[in-house]
Amino acid sequence: MVDRPDGAFLDTGIASFMNTETVDPYADPLEDVDVGIVGFPFDSTCISRSGTNVGPRAIRDASAQTRTYHFEYDTDLADHYRVADCGDVPTVPGDSETSLANGTELLSMLVETGTMPVLLGGDHSVTVAGIRALAEHADDPGLVLVDTHFDTADDVAGQRYNHCCPIARAVDEAGVDPENVSIIGVTAPTNPRFEMETAIDQGMNLYTLDEVITRGAPTVAREAADAASAGTDALYLTLDIDVLDAGAAPGTGVPTNGGMLAREFLQVIGEVAAHGIDALDVVEVSPGIDPAGVTARMATRAVVDALAANAVGESHAPGTGTAATANCRRSRE
Repeated sequence: MVDRPDGAFLDTGIASFMNTETVDPYADPLEDVDVGIVGFPFDSTCISRSGTNVGPRAIRDASAQTRTYHFEYDTDLADHYRVADCGDVPTVPGDSETSLANGTELLSMLVETGTMPVLLGGDHSVTVAGIRALAEHADDPGLVLVDTHFDTADDVAGQRYNHCCPIARAVDEAGVDPENVSIIGVTAPTNPRFEMETAIDQGMNLYTLDEVITRGAPTVAREAADAASAGTDALYLTLDIDVLDAGAAPGTGVPTNGGMLAREFLQVIGEVAAHGIDALDVVEVSPGIDPAGVTARMATRAVVDALAANAVGESHAPGTGTAATANCRRSRE
């Protein structure tokens, strides 16, 4: 057998996340896999523009441009994790309940073996599968949502499994205490008042985009992570790409004009993940309406930063004093 030579181009090979190995969780052992990437190509609950069903593939394609060494964090993810791409959740188009049940089963298999699930959506309903799977193996999970929207609706037109409802299902199906739910970044005239009132009445911790701007993303994120993790034994981080300004994330169903800056987003992710996370998702990437592919690349960066911060236990997001800055200062000494 002739060894296959390494290619010079980044965009080559099978489209696994960051060109990592592929593993079939239904057939292959997972005990030695630290991080399992799982796609959830489902968007049947979108109330606006659809297309997030091809989000996982777009994120995988974009991730081919990313190396395991993280410059800002001065750490190599390969030194901390064995990462494997575990393929996609078996989805049934138009059937939220069955698709989410399949997702819960698959992700629970990962959690049971000590593998951290990293879920690539898909619309935001897929978070229901992720938090249910974590709750099957944790007594008191907490949750941090980074989103333009509250997502606390109990149902949409009578349907309980909708991308407007993942936080409601986290509470009533996964047993997350509302006081251990932190929502960061809410803004824009797309939020119903009743969703805000529901969150307040239940005791959730709400941090608007205005607070992120005026108090600083790191300060808000640390406070939110402390509140979500207080008294818990696991932490779930869910990232809705629509929290970003539409210029940074145009490829999503409800783009946010005047949303969070990309640097603020990375600062929030770094601070929350540095607390230690047990499961992660990034959702609502709709590549068909972003021909430049910047939204999928942002989703990749979000995952990589979260893994790096989780590994080293501190944030090195741009604007917070990075390990890269300390390293590069040596050039001027």
